[in-house]
Amino acid sequence: MPEQTTDKDVLEVHDLHVTFRTEGGLVPAVDGIDFSVAPGKTLAIVGESGSGKSVSSAAVMGLLPSNAEMKGEVLLSGRELTGLSKDELRKVRGNDIALVFQDALSALNPYYTVGWQVAEAYRLHHDVSKKEAHKRAVRMLDLVGVPSADQRANSYPHEFSGGMRQRVVIAMALVNDPTVLIADEPTTALDVTVQAQIMRLLEDIQTEFGTALVLISHDLGVAAEVADDVLVMYAGRAAECGTVRDLFHRAAHPYSLGLLGATPRVDVPPKPRLTTIPGSPPSPGSITTGCPFQPRCAYTERVGERCITERPELTPRPGEGYHEAACHLGRRPQGVAL
Repeated sequence: MPEQTTDKDVLEVHDLHVTFRTEGGLVPAVDGIDFSVAPGKTLAIVGESGSGKSVSSAAVMGLLPSNAEMKGEVLLSGRELTGLSKDELRKVRGNDIALVFQDALSALNPYYTVGWQVAEAYRLHHDVSKKEAHKRAVRMLDLVGVPSADQRANSYPHEFSGGMRQRVVIAMALVNDPTVLIADEPTTALDVTVQAQIMRLLEDIQTEFGTALVLISHDLGVAAEVADDVLVMYAGRAAECGTVRDLFHRAAHPYSLGLLGATPRVDVPPKPRLTTIPGSPPSPGSITTGCPFQPRCAYTERVGERCITERPELTPRPGEGYHEAACHLGRRPQGVAL
């Protein structure tokens, strides 16, 4: 989203590419995406599994595996991160920018108490005593809604419910007051009530501390509830981006429309059955020319061979504000029932 970038954006990502080296050759996972987020704002990155959402967040955090190659520019408060050494990046990661992992149980060490783990995350970036770090950990656990935090700090991860473990992971991510928080599917495997609680918690924390939030999700309902801007990814590329109002009221890409049609809604009369997107997402690197969504698109015949031979780039859409879509159709398809 380069055109929306301003001097106030705390995180800027430009032309991000991630490729994996495999026995079968080079496999592209992220193919030239751009996005930015300002303090106190939320950017939701949405799409199906395999679209490149989590790989993008791992690239920003410097957590890609050894067989990955990354190109592009990642700026945090104007500072370039991609050229930092491992030691320099460790000082930034967890302190200035933090990640809430998708699987809280895997993110926590089963051999140590949750209080110890939150305290160690703080001591890693601050020269304080264990006692002072423990006090900080208890305060953060209390802040994220862990009841009787001074006592529960001495409990182990398996003694917490899924929702409480997620709160612990959030406390660990926030313990150093980062300027940017990346939440990778933070409500996966949680029931609907707990999901709502976790999202309200993230909103409250963001309001209190002015943290910039990048929310990785496949749930458009969550994005609609909390996001300011939305980036829709498909096959490692940006399909559409704009404000949350643009996406939900003026979606222009057939993939975005398909996602919206497949989402249950309570604000419109119920449909006999939800709309489905035919086919499956392409395997990484399988589509080298044309539009990645073309094999599944219902509007290819309106455009013709161009969808097969020419890859569409993000182009502005009519209307107020910032809104771009990578589609040759040039306008929102008419007669689409959402």
